[in-house]
Order: sequence, then C-alpha cells, then structure tokens
Amino acid sequence: MQKITSGTVGLGAWLLLASAAAADSITIRADPWLPYNGVGNRPPAGYMLDFATRIAQANGHTIQYSNMPWDAALVAVRKGEFDCVVGAAKDDAEDFEFPTASWGKSSNAFWGMAESTWRYTGMESLDQIKLIVIESYSYSEELDAYIEKHADDGKLVVVKPIRRAAMTAISNLVARKADAVVEDINVMRQTLKDMAMEDRVIQLGELDELTDVYIACTPAKPRGKQYAQMFSAGLEKLRSSGELQKILNNYGLTDWGASAN
Repeated sequence: MQKITSGTVGLGAWLLLASAAAADSITIRADPWLPYNGVGNRPPAGYMLDFATRIAQANGHTIQYSNMPWDAALVAVRKGEFDCVVGAAKDDAEDFEFPTASWGKSSNAFWGMAESTWRYTGMESLDQIKLIVIESYSYSEELDAYIEKHADDGKLVVVKPIRRAAMTAISNLVARKADAVVEDINVMRQTLKDMAMEDRVIQLGELDELTDVYIACTPAKPRGKQYAQMFSAGLEKLRSSGELQKILNNYGLTDWGASAN
C-alpha cells in the first residue's frame, strides 16, 4: 500500500472532522430501559440520553432517539442504518465502536413477590423455580447458558423486549405465571417505583457479575468511531464539571466512576 504523506494525513483528518461537524442528527436506538434510557420522547429521557444530548449539543449536533426491540436495534446499528445504541455491554456488540470509559455499571438480581420463600443461592437453586427472562438480553455467562439449556422445557417465561419489558415481566410475576424475574437492579428499582410496587416485589438474590454498560456506535461507517471518540471526551467533561452527577441526581444514582477519580 502506498504510504501517505503527513500533509495528506492532515487533510484527511480535517475532512473527517468537517464531515462529522456537518452531521446534525445522531440517531440512537434501543428498547426502553430506565433509568438508562426511556420511552421515546416521553420524560424522563434516561440518564444516558441526557448525557448524549448534552455532549451532542456541545459539539453542534442533535440527538434523534426512538425505541426498537434490542436485538433489532443491534442489527440495524451494526449495518449502519442508525448511529448508536445505549445500554450495551461489550458482550452485546463486540464489533461496535465504544467510548474509552463506561457509561454506567449494570448488576442483575432476582426478584419475586414479597411472600416468596425462595432465594437465589447459586445456579442450582434455579431448578426450584420458573424464571422470567427478557428475550435477547444477556445476563451472565452462566445464566445465559442456563437460559439456552431450558429454552424449550417450560422452565422459562420469555418477555419480548418492547415498550418497558420490565413492567411486562412484573405483570407476569404478579399473575403467578412464574416465581421470579431476573433484571438489572437499577432498572427494576425504577420500574417498581413507577408501578408503586416497591413493597410487593422484592429482591431475592443478586448475581455476582458487575458489567460495564456504554453508548456504542456503528462499526459500518467512519462516523461511528468519530461519535464514540466525541462521547468519550464529552463524558470526561461532564464528570470534571460536576454536570454528570447533577444529571444522575435526577435518577437517584451516584457516579460509578467517582472512586476512580
């Protein structure tokens, strides 16, 4: 391959920056997953959308966000039909462009009715119950393997990842269609609060894994990498200015990266 002179590199970099600056709308797709991201344009937006909007505006862009089932959002962004997803772990989209630092931490737990006597004590304890999971979600290596193993034997109730899937999962739980549901702790706390069911549905045990979650951008087009870099720099500025924690305060959350600073 022909070597590129330093002058050509400078021009190429300038053209890339000019191209990014001309893009006035960054398209983001995901299924609702409050407090990370919300339902369409209805408030609350979710803190990841708040972050993305602040960073985009500071760089002369706008955000265009709407909901899609999670697996469909990943496929569409991978193809370059849209720019980014939010709430992604690296296992969800290994080929995507990610910011340097995570946009949050996700930890899953099991939840059931307050009167339940079952508690999660390890994978073997799942043999005692029927479990609600959300289609196409990844939880942990062990739990994902368990879900695959029991996909067709009646041990699972599978909820479609549309609208607010956690609400549907809770409705199935209340209807006694299963004994427990597994979901992100922040998401379930927000959902139970919104449904006024914080006393009726309780945590029954926590998975050990803590996973970084991100905004993740398309690998199909150069702008995906540009946006990931922009969101990296923007998150640092939000954190150093104190604006990041102010946004998180609206959701009752604290900065997961504060101890690292």
